[in-house]
Amino acid sequence: MARKKVLIVEDELLARIGLHQLVNWELMNLELLEDAKDGQEALERVRENCPDIILLDLNIPKINGLQILEYINKNGLRCSTIVVSCNEEFEMVKDAMKLGAFDYLRKLNLSAEELTGILKNCLEKISDVKSDTGVRADTKKSNQEQKFRQEIQYETIISGSGNSLFHYADAYCTALCILNQKQSSEGNIYRTADYAKREFDISQLDYIQIVKGNQYCYFLFTKRFSDDWYHQLHSQIENHDSGKCYFGIYESDMQDSSQINEGISMAEQVVYFSYYDEEQQIYRVWQKLSCSEHSPKLMHSALTVLRNEVGQFHREESVRMIRRIIEIISVEKYSHINLLRRIFMDILGFYSMTAQTLNSSIEEVAVYGDNCHYQKVMMMNSLQMVEQWLIEFENVFYEHFWIRYKCSQSDILLQAIEYINTHLYEHLQLTEAANCIGISNSYLSTVFKKEIGQSFVDYVNQKKIEAGKEMLKKGKLVYEVSDILGFENCTYFSKVFKKYHGISPDSYRKEQCR
Repeated sequence: MARKKVLIVEDELLARIGLHQLVNWELMNLELLEDAKDGQEALERVRENCPDIILLDLNIPKINGLQILEYINKNGLRCSTIVVSCNEEFEMVKDAMKLGAFDYLRKLNLSAEELTGILKNCLEKISDVKSDTGVRADTKKSNQEQKFRQEIQYETIISGSGNSLFHYADAYCTALCILNQKQSSEGNIYRTADYAKREFDISQLDYIQIVKGNQYCYFLFTKRFSDDWYHQLHSQIENHDSGKCYFGIYESDMQDSSQINEGISMAEQVVYFSYYDEEQQIYRVWQKLSCSEHSPKLMHSALTVLRNEVGQFHREESVRMIRRIIEIISVEKYSHINLLRRIFMDILGFYSMTAQTLNSSIEEVAVYGDNCHYQKVMMMNSLQMVEQWLIEFENVFYEHFWIRYKCSQSDILLQAIEYINTHLYEHLQLTEAANCIGISNSYLSTVFKKEIGQSFVDYVNQKKIEAGKEMLKKGKLVYEVSDILGFENCTYFSKVFKKYHGISPDSYRKEQCR
C-alpha cells in the first residue's frame, strides 16, 4: 500500500523536531514531506505535494492556520487536517472545526500515544468509503435491521455537522462520561473505552461513542439506566483496570447536536469530582458547577510562606506548607482546574528560582525517573497525586541541592567539599583537609556538624559508599571497590557499607547484577 503523505506546518523549530520524534512514521506507513515554517510555504507544499494529512499550527506567520483551512475547504482538497496549537480559545477551535479540521491537539501535553491514536483515526477516515451523510456506507441499512454501535468525532458535533448522529436514533436521553484516573494521567483511556464497549456489546446495548481527545470516554444511549446498573459497570471497570474510576451521568431529552454538546459538557464535569478526590465516584449531574476563577482564600499568604521556606532550604516547613496549600484547595471547592495548575506551576517556579541562585536548574533532578516536571504536574488529574508528587519532588530537590546551598553560605565548607570530591578515591583524613584549607581540625569538624548536621567522617564515608554502589552495579568485585575508594581493607569497607545501606556490599552487588 502506498504511503500516505504528512505535512507539518509549524514555525517553531523545537516544536517541529518534537513532532518528528513523537511518532514512528515509517512504522505507520506515513511519509513526512518537507516541513512548512509559515503559511505561505504551507500552501506551496499543499499545491505541489497534495498531502493526505496536515499537522497544522494555527499561529504561524504570513498566512495563519484558519486561512489555510479556508483554502483547503474552498478548493475541496482531499486532505485531513489535525490542528496542533498552544491556542486554547474555544472560539478559534470551533472556527477550525467548522472549516473541516479533523481534530485539535494542544502542544503542551501532547504525547506520542495521543498523536499516534489520532493519526490512526485519521487514516481510518481516509480509507473508509463514506456516504453523503458522512457515515460508512454499510450504515445505510435501516435502524430496524441493524443495531448501532458507532464512533463519532466530537468535532463533528461542535462544528454543527453532528446531525449524522440522528441517522441512528431520533433522540438520546443519556450521556455518560467515564474517567479512569490511573489511565488518564498517562494519556491513555482507550483500554477503558474498549472494555466498556465489550460490556455494552454483551448486553446488546445500542450506543454511540464520542471520541474527544484521550482523557475521557463518552457514550450516548437512547435509554436510561438504574443506579445498580451503573454500580455494576463501575465495579467491573475498576477491577479490570486497577484504577480509580469516576462516572458522570447526564439524563435529558437530547434531540439535536447542540443539546448533545451540552449533555457531554454536563457529564464531563465529573473531572472536578475526580480532581478533588471525592469519595463518591458515580455522579448524576443536573446543572453546571459554579467554579471559582479566583485563587482560594489564604492561598496568596501560603504561597509567600512556601517561597521563603524553599529559598532557605527549610525542608520540614516546605513539606508542611505544600500540605497546607492542598488542604486550602480541598476545603474551598471548586476552583477551575487550570487555575489550580497555574498555582502548581508557581510552586515549581519557587524551586526553579532557588536552583538558579545556585547556577543550576530543577531539570537536574528526576522524580520517579522523569525530569519534565512542569509537564508532569500539568497532566495530573488528582489533588492527591499532585500532593504526593510535590512532596517527593521536595525530598529529591533537597537531597540534590542541600550541600550546594550550604556551600554557598560558607566558603570554608565549599573548600572542604571541593577537597573531598577531589580526593574521594584516597584515604581521606580530617587533618589533611583542615591543613589544606588553613584552619584547625576542631573548627572544620564544628563547621560540618553545624552546617550539614554530619561529622566530617560520616560525610566522607557516605560519599564513598554512594560511589561504591555505582561501581558494584557495574559488576566490580567488593575488594576492587574497596581498593579504588581507599579503604584500609575490604572488611572495614563492608562494615561501613552495611552501616549506611543496611546490607553487605556483596549482597547489594548480587541484587543489582541478577
